[in-house]
Amino acid sequence: MGFHPVCAIYPTFLQRGYDCIVHDVALQELPVIFCMDRAGLSPQDGPTHHGLFDISYIRCIPNCIAMAPKDEDELQDMMYTATREKLPTFIRYPRGAAEGVPIKDQPVQLEIGKAEVLDNFSNNGGKKIAFFALGNMNPVAKTVAEALTEEGFDCARINARFAAPIDSGMTEFYAQSADLIVTLEDHVLTGGYGSAVLEFV
Repeated sequence: MGFHPVCAIYPTFLQRGYDCIVHDVALQELPVIFCMDRAGLSPQDGPTHHGLFDISYIRCIPNCIAMAPKDEDELQDMMYTATREKLPTFIRYPRGAAEGVPIKDQPVQLEIGKAEVLDNFSNNGGKKIAFFALGNMNPVAKTVAEALTEEGFDCARINARFAAPIDSGMTEFYAQSADLIVTLEDHVLTGGYGSAVLEFV
């Protein structure tokens, strides 16, 4: 009917509606927006509330887009983007306070499956390490990259943004130009974003 229903739900509870996601949404290519609060570890809520399996179970569903914002401003952009898509869209974000960045007056539409380069190689002669961070792991990537840069490594930081589809062009570029690719995500190892990168490479 032209609507974009929004389903606000924890990833751990969305697991219980897996059949509905596949049969009632994805196979019909309906533009439902799933806002997945408490993605990743949610220690204050106990183990039943950890959202550690969502990337794995979303990646194998057809006709889906899965995003994870690095901060509250990008979350706004992803919500705006989702309202303009004609496919099921999943936006995962953690529990807790936001990063505290300014939010622009008008959100922008993101290109689906396009990552964002935050810092590129400086070509300082050191071993090249490319960090692909998903969602709330971007601050961790920044801290580690800064520490390694001081030790003489040449670090690039990429905000992955999309767990499905991943940015194949950027992944291929850094797979060929870096000595090491490191993926960071708040998720189980099997079937996650890192698995998607490894499968592609």
